Amino acid sequence: MRRTWTCIVLIALFLLPTWGEVAEADKAVAVKVDLYMKEVLEEYKIPGLSVAIVKDGDIVFADGYGYTGKGSAVNSQTPFLLGSISKSMTALAIVQLVESGQVDLDESIGAYLPWFAAEASSEVSSITIRQLLAQTSGYSTYTGLEYSDLGEKDASALKDNVIHLSKEKLSRTPGELHQYSNANYMILGAVIEEVSGQSYADYMVQHVFDPLGMSTAAADEERAVRANFEQGFQSWFGYPRVSSVPYDNSGASYGYITASAQDMARYLQFLLQDSDSLIGREYKALLLSPLVQHRSDRAYGFGWRISETDQGETMLWHSGSTPEARAEIFFIPDRDMGAVILTNKDHILEEARLIQASKDLRGILDGQDPKPPSVGTHPVIWGLAGTLLILLAIAFWMLLRIRKRNLKPYLTLPLSLTLFAISGGMIPLFTRMVSSPWKSIRLFAPDIAYMTLGIVACVAIMGLLLMYGTLDSWSNRFESVSRQAG
Repeated sequence: MRRTWTCIVLIALFLLPTWGEVAEADKAVAVKVDLYMKEVLEEYKIPGLSVAIVKDGDIVFADGYGYTGKGSAVNSQTPFLLGSISKSMTALAIVQLVESGQVDLDESIGAYLPWFAAEASSEVSSITIRQLLAQTSGYSTYTGLEYSDLGEKDASALKDNVIHLSKEKLSRTPGELHQYSNANYMILGAVIEEVSGQSYADYMVQHVFDPLGMSTAAADEERAVRANFEQGFQSWFGYPRVSSVPYDNSGASYGYITASAQDMARYLQFLLQDSDSLIGREYKALLLSPLVQHRSDRAYGFGWRISETDQGETMLWHSGSTPEARAEIFFIPDRDMGAVILTNKDHILEEARLIQASKDLRGILDGQDPKPPSVGTHPVIWGLAGTLLILLAIAFWMLLRIRKRNLKPYLTLPLSLTLFAISGGMIPLFTRMVSSPWKSIRLFAPDIAYMTLGIVACVAIMGLLLMYGTLDSWSNRFESVSRQAG
């Protein structure tokens, strides 16, 4: 017995310096993370941000910075909108139903949603659960955005949207092509409701959030507000402005779940741990497996993007966006490590910044020193602003000079009609070019939307002034001819 205790003491004395080194290393990483996130907050003009890191089963860092839309201080318990990170939680719920035998991945939508099948074509009704998860259903990105961010309040909003989706035409044959679309995960949310007999929000609380200890997580506005969720910010020319975009109760399954950094750390712990909590090991492996290889270096799985790190390790990750929030999450199973960054500001042209911040965070965890974040005004903003100013100047000049010019109607009339046609076609052409409905552009890039409207108005005004000048010139000539004839 004495020998045993002697061995234990000797081993402890031998390992004590190592433990100290590990503790010091973790402390040094925490200092770097803290400093870097403060720089990100300031440089990117993000009002509020929180971050959490999980390593070897423990939450080794969790903190918050800045403020919410109502001015409350952000901490690690402050809920943020997750955006499309919500999709992985919807996929988890589907896998739970697969494990319980209530859902078959290769069964069609129509088998679970008879009211969907009643409205849909045979092709749409035949889409399988697996194809919805893999984003290979044939629903386009554009169609998904048309039914996103609607600010619906009714409990039946999800089902109502899915009924409308049943009547939409597919852009591709089911299974043919990976097209990222919110429509797929809206339908999966409806499947969860129909199969479980619960609302999506109730199911997630009972079967995901509560079992994982995600105490501030919510999938409907009422619960989110009770958990102290507060409005975020839209970005106007890089500067935050409190968002007026309402919470969308029909959108939780694809992007409107709210949760804090602490909640997401617990979610990461579940994803990284080798246990059969929540779902069995076999189904955990399924949950983290790829479904479709849509690029040479990237696959898509159960609400997760899957790629390799520079070290050749498998990494699962996803981004999330709503008009007022941006989030990044990643985890590397082989290293039992993951992290999440949540922010309360978004703009379509600024989203690459947080992707870079996530990469830099991985670098810090690998022992690297990140470069200070830097940012400038996006060239698209400069281009649109410059175009608008030039057109305003031309329109103002035309307003002052048009009546003093002797216009030639055979030239100016076609030109004015051309300007009217251009102004009328600008927005439809723009939405087609960016594959987004105007509503989404207005919500995710309000400054771009209003500058575009300004450009459209300027071109239309130029056409109107040219038309007015042409008619005025005609009138003057007619009067001149009449006087000469008299």
